Amino acid sequence: MLINAVAIDDEVPALELIQMYVEKLPFIHLDKSFTDPKEGLQYIFENQPDLIFLDINMPGLKGTELAKIIQPLGKSFIFTTAYSEFALQGYELQALDYLLKPFGFERFLTASNRAFQEIVKKKGEENSVFFKDSYDWVRVNLSELKYVKSEGNLLFIHTKSGTLSTRMTISDILSILPNDTFMRIHKSYVVNLTGIDKLEKHQVTIAGETIPLANAYREILEKRLLKKP
Repeated sequence: MLINAVAIDDEVPALELIQMYVEKLPFIHLDKSFTDPKEGLQYIFENQPDLIFLDINMPGLKGTELAKIIQPLGKSFIFTTAYSEFALQGYELQALDYLLKPFGFERFLTASNRAFQEIVKKKGEENSVFFKDSYDWVRVNLSELKYVKSEGNLLFIHTKSGTLSTRMTISDILSILPNDTFMRIHKSYVVNLTGIDKLEKHQVTIAGETIPLANAYREILEKRLLKKP
């Protein structure tokens, strides 16, 4: 599945940066860019893109105002702004993410992966995430993901068919994975709750592999797995 996106920002360098970042991703296509938010709004109504990268402080029509207009369309959007003071309003408008300029590619990737999941879910397709493994992009269906292990500046993604590594942090992947299915159970491990076969005092077992369980996470894990009040 390919996400069709547009970017709206009154600064050309900001649009060029988004274009450069999108070109690195295999799952998003930037259809158009606009420096005039009113032209961008008209394009959205006429062409119904999946995702909008949206600046906030623009002349004529602020990004927050534009977001309110397109909300009835059910469009996904990500704010890209230099102003941190709009973060709360962005949350209230149900923006998928809030990228504070200047943002790097890794931060952009995290936001884009979150958007991909949201849009796939809306379209009724299986939830998945793209991971950068060396020079390749690998799509992992979340039902296939068993657990994630952090080692240094790398994450090792363990799936039912194998393992891949990517440069992300635990915080990054937790912001992407749905928290109703995935949970951190140790400083270095995130697990798929649906894959746990055995729960013990200091470890869990997933497909024959034992994974350490830290004391700080045991009680909440028991509540979630055993449906305790």
